[in-house]
Amino acid sequence: MRRILIISLSYLLISSCAIAQGEELTMVIVSPGGPSPKKVEKYIGQFVGIIADELGIGEESVTARYFTRPKAALDFLDKNRGSFIIGSLGFYLSQRRALDLIPLARVELTADTSGRYYLIVKTKTFKTLDELKGKTISGSALYEDPRFLSRIVFNNRADVDSDFTLKPTARPLSAIRKLLKGKLDGVLLDEIQYKSLKSLPYFEDITVVYESPVLPEVGLMMIDTPSTIKLRERLLEALLSMGESEDGAAAFKAFGLIGFKPIEPNSLNEVILRYDAK
Repeated sequence: MRRILIISLSYLLISSCAIAQGEELTMVIVSPGGPSPKKVEKYIGQFVGIIADELGIGEESVTARYFTRPKAALDFLDKNRGSFIIGSLGFYLSQRRALDLIPLARVELTADTSGRYYLIVKTKTFKTLDELKGKTISGSALYEDPRFLSRIVFNNRADVDSDFTLKPTARPLSAIRKLLKGKLDGVLLDEIQYKSLKSLPYFEDITVVYESPVLPEVGLMMIDTPSTIKLRERLLEALLSMGESEDGAAAFKAFGLIGFKPIEPNSLNEVILRYDAK
């Protein structure tokens, strides 16, 4: 749901920022291991429909691309440098130098979230992270940058490429079912995915063997170019003001959101240092 939410909101952002003076906006949505475009289309349509009547938005000046694989997104961005990007902390850290990325805003969720990741196992199989090394793990989070996973998510306590056999999947619930059947040894989940399991009957059958540190959120970023600099303030103003109207606030609430908030670049200093360390 978190991935669908971010994707849907990014399309809302695109629509609400249609440019009146003939300028063009390019938005790239990168959701590693996320749902297929066909699955996302329904949610995008519902959310944009709520907002479109009130704001009178148009999309003719906008190019929007959605990618579930970072490599495909990077191929597009190589030819379209004047882009804004909706993406993860892992994407930002791995590409901030190559793409000259500037973080702009974060998603503020109504739930009490901390950006953590959880490595789960079937209860009474493994007790520690070290016991799981050499075993097979799955999850949509494994589509993220390996350096990000090893240094930030696992806090240098595991190297995902050498310590595990990886089976990334875009279907984390399917991976959990395989875990409970003994066909997998562990599943890596983000916080939203993990908390969603608490309402399921088999939640008591899983155990967390590793919980990551608290991690900052990064939602909206841009490539530093003259065209993005020109649009930056208007784009942020449109994004940050969406929750101020009654209908906008109701729409945000329906998707489990309070709204969007500016991100302080200095808030990422620590995680950048950990990622870049020799």
